[in-house]
Amino acid sequence: MKRVNETRQRRLFASAAILSLLLLGAVFYAGFQQGEKNRVPLISNESALAESIEKLEARTAIDEATLTQLRRDLASKEQQVMELENELVFYRDIMSSGEDVSSVKIRAPELRWDPSRRVFDYRAVIQRLAPDDQFYRGELSVGLVDDQGQALSLPVGEPESGNHALAFKYFQRVSGEFEVPDGFSPAGVTFAIELTSPRRRRFNDQLDWTETVVYGTQ
Repeated sequence: MKRVNETRQRRLFASAAILSLLLLGAVFYAGFQQGEKNRVPLISNESALAESIEKLEARTAIDEATLTQLRRDLASKEQQVMELENELVFYRDIMSSGEDVSSVKIRAPELRWDPSRRVFDYRAVIQRLAPDDQFYRGELSVGLVDDQGQALSLPVGEPESGNHALAFKYFQRVSGEFEVPDGFSPAGVTFAIELTSPRRRRFNDQLDWTETVVYGTQ
């Protein structure tokens, strides 16, 4: 009888052990499945986070480019305002002068010299000095002189002759260039205006080469 009970107890113990192992395996499997389910949202969240970072980086780059362009636009606008202010001063100077009706003047010209090509370049504005409605006609001659006062001989009637027909009511812009031959050393720039209307008048001006001419290549 005692041996039968021992055998029965062993069977029960073995059954309990097997049942415990089965339950432990079931619990482990259930935990593994739950972990896999939780892993999918984590991966998804990482992908969304990376995408958000890329969008922020792209937006930052766009904002920097926009800021750079705005700075360039602002600098351009400031330059335009400065040019308009200079033009306004220019027109006020023309309209406010009370000089003789036949008086004109040459505003400070832009004079450049390219020594490598031996080319002289000039830009100037001829303006009236009287607030009237007269029309001005005449001729402007631009030339060079050496340190002895000898004028450079230029071809007459050519675009490089330095001669310009004048016909304006308020002002006229002129520009040109001509080559200077070897052996001629400029010391001054001459501007000669001969008006035929509204009155016959002649104006001469000579600018010092070293003080007014800018050296540079074109």
